[in-house]
Amino acid sequence: MSKGFDHLKLSKADAEMLDQLVDVGFELAQLEYLSPEDTQRANSILKTLGLLDAYPVEDASDTLIDATLARIDQYEAKRSARMQIHTPELETTKRGFRIRMPDLISVAAMILITFSVFAMLTNSARNQSISNECASNMAMVGHGLFNYASDHNGNTPTEQATEVASLFGGIVPDRTDAEVLATEGYCEHHHLNCPGHGGQGRGFSYQTQPAAMWDEMHSRGNVIIIMSDQNPVLNKMLANQAFDPLTPSPTHGAFGQNHLRDDGSIASGAAPVFGGDLIWILDGKNRGIDIFLTH
Repeated sequence: MSKGFDHLKLSKADAEMLDQLVDVGFELAQLEYLSPEDTQRANSILKTLGLLDAYPVEDASDTLIDATLARIDQYEAKRSARMQIHTPELETTKRGFRIRMPDLISVAAMILITFSVFAMLTNSARNQSISNECASNMAMVGHGLFNYASDHNGNTPTEQATEVASLFGGIVPDRTDAEVLATEGYCEHHHLNCPGHGGQGRGFSYQTQPAAMWDEMHSRGNVIIIMSDQNPVLNKMLANQAFDPLTPSPTHGAFGQNHLRDDGSIASGAAPVFGGDLIWILDGKNRGIDIFLTH
């Protein structure tokens, strides 16, 4: 601030008195126990503020008022225009009327966009419904495996997976055999398939390991995947064709694949990875158990 205005600064005592006057609405009589010096100080402040009240002020210009009101009206008009929904302009003809071509194209584009959004939402809801039904089927298979193991001294049904022996260096591995569960009444046959699979062949893929590894898995007690949606790269792997090990199961669209764990829980994920392990392949990493799901 310029030094020329230093005389306008309040002293500490004046500032404190001004605060007290503000608190009582500038009613001096409301301030009690003031010393003669404080009373004089308060009267001086009130006198100074009275000069401000008496300061002459010109009336507002009619031109300024009119300009301000005109700006307000202009703003309200623009705001109302933005809120309006305009219908396409019509061109009259001898036989009636027709919509202009640009407007017709706009309407058609809006219809296509609406239909696309509706189709996307419908497809997403359908995939979610399929995923939920698939998870329900897996849960019934898991329940059947638990009951089977209870009736067979802790053992679960397996079969020899001769078709993937080449991937194990010629050793024929064992695979969970859920067909036994359906045959012996531990679950229904339709529980062995995902409704999004289409019913061709086996609907799920199952944990596949050499016999010695199965024994180690049971002794370790680690949570592993028992079954999942069908392995989408297995056929290409057996045919020595190029494939992407991160390919998700196509049965649920963008929802990825469901899988059943040996603790009975059902989980799903967009990527076919469990604990850093690619579940569709034998990735050869240095780990005790290499999850591999086949059908």
